[in-house]
Amino acid sequence: MTRLKDEKYMRLALDLARKGEGRTHPNPMVGAVIVSSGKIIGQGYHSKAGLSHAEVVAMKNSKVSLKGAVMFVTLEPCDHYGRTPPCTEAIINSGIKKVYVAMADPNPLNSGKGIRKLKRSGINVNVGLCEAESRFLNRAYVKFISSGMPYVTVKLAQSLDGKIAARDGTSKWISSLESRRYVKKIRSRVDAVMVGINTVLNDDPTLKAQKRSGKKVVRIVLDSKLRTPERSRLVETADSLPLILATTSEAPSKKIKSLSRKNGVEVIVAKADKGKVGLKDLFRDLAKRGIVSILSEGGGELAGSLFDGKFASEVIFFVAPKILGGKKVSVAGQGASNISDAIILRDKEVFTSGGDVVVRAKVGK
Repeated sequence: MTRLKDEKYMRLALDLARKGEGRTHPNPMVGAVIVSSGKIIGQGYHSKAGLSHAEVVAMKNSKVSLKGAVMFVTLEPCDHYGRTPPCTEAIINSGIKKVYVAMADPNPLNSGKGIRKLKRSGINVNVGLCEAESRFLNRAYVKFISSGMPYVTVKLAQSLDGKIAARDGTSKWISSLESRRYVKKIRSRVDAVMVGINTVLNDDPTLKAQKRSGKKVVRIVLDSKLRTPERSRLVETADSLPLILATTSEAPSKKIKSLSRKNGVEVIVAKADKGKVGLKDLFRDLAKRGIVSILSEGGGELAGSLFDGKFASEVIFFVAPKILGGKKVSVAGQGASNISDAIILRDKEVFTSGGDVVVRAKVGK
């Protein structure tokens, strides 16, 4: 096979992997394609944690012998027993002679082991084809596994001059209807949505979202003094949509007890950092609870804290063709001390949505 054909098959495997977006948590998205004599004889993807992995699905979907075939898979096959048997054993027993792996698994439980197992069994293994694309697809999984921290995306809707609200505090609606629908789709693909207390007090949102797997998206409020009203829509809907209120020891003990008794509400008393909820310890706690990806939909203060603390992994800015003026900026915080300290964005994607310009990019070098 030529390299162009190899890339074509791996990109097909990546397209298959994307079908599991929002459904595979806490597992990564993986796709697999099997080729024999220049023809695709099997393909599949991991659709949900606990179900068969992509490699096994692709092999089961093949109606012909796999002897001498070539497999293209977007992530290193597993070589350990979890909820499913090792994929390496299935591949070895199938008669497949060559495996293209887009990227090694960053999980220490498996990293390198699957590749070595296949090689020791006489299978030709090629690693790195479309690696950048595979790594980007599973960027939240990679961040979670490698750092023990969730992948945080900062979403902001702002005017052309960088403001998020008018002088009276109103912010509905800066962005277009199409953009708001797009945000709902993004919510359905993350584990949690996060806002600050000012957003709760000003907008009284519900932040409704449900993952494509059917699992409810957790709603998180950063509220250092626990000012969240007990009659807020977030609290009143907590019996059907889980709510975490992250506060500090400055919160009144009576209100902690009162809110903790509400069905579906969990109050986390986190360490304080300069009077605010300490994000580093909170995020580590959330990661231990299995929250891999978070969409921040708060205002300028929260965005500033995320950027100042280097917690933001990705940004999605909706820039509306409006001028608001005033002081309600989209990103507050300490900010860069000089221009050379500006936050660098990469892998940028720029498109329009209902008249808004949308910039989506990864944070950092």
